[in-house]
Amino acid sequence: MCKLTVFVPSELEAEVLKDFDLDLQIIGIGPIESALSSYQILLNKKPKLVFLTGWAGAYPETELNIGDVVVATQEIFADFGRKYKTHYASFPESLKVCNSCSLNHAFTEKAIQLLETYDLSPVVGNFSTVCSATYDLNRAYFIKEKFDVIAENMEGFGVAKACEKLKVYMVEIRVISNLLFQPEKDWNKTKASEVLKKVWECLVKNWK
Repeated sequence: MCKLTVFVPSELEAEVLKDFDLDLQIIGIGPIESALSSYQILLNKKPKLVFLTGWAGAYPETELNIGDVVVATQEIFADFGRKYKTHYASFPESLKVCNSCSLNHAFTEKAIQLLETYDLSPVVGNFSTVCSATYDLNRAYFIKEKFDVIAENMEGFGVAKACEKLKVYMVEIRVISNLLFQPEKDWNKTKASEVLKKVWECLVKNWK
């Protein structure tokens, strides 16, 4: 079997996965660098499928905890629109812009089923991509309610758009490292990394 192509934002996440037999690519942090890096890698390698993996923040009222596994069915670019003093709003429909990418396909379903089979209990839902990590409770609640999202990251939409342009399937699996309703607490990268390693032990062994 060919190696799975796996994108991670940072060297910290890559360190967790370095011992697995993967085609591991560091794409950079944030929507712009990750989109550009991903597009170039996809052009060169021409895979059918890529995985985006790493850490994520959990939105309030999702019942998610540190170490929970989350899988995206859609990526929404939450920062893309009009910012008022009190709220965000989408651009008018006349501009014909897109702020979301669907990840709802057979490969995502396959990943969910594998993780469920091996008791990793994935929580499935929409993710938001932001340009700046949320440390403001009002913003966290606003994004959660407006877009019906469970987890926040800074790369998903950019990578998903690169995949969409080049007709590559993308599966996004992350582990919760921080709770957006507790911004004063440090990210628990240790716990998130332990679970991320278990996720990839499962996928490397069982993905066929």
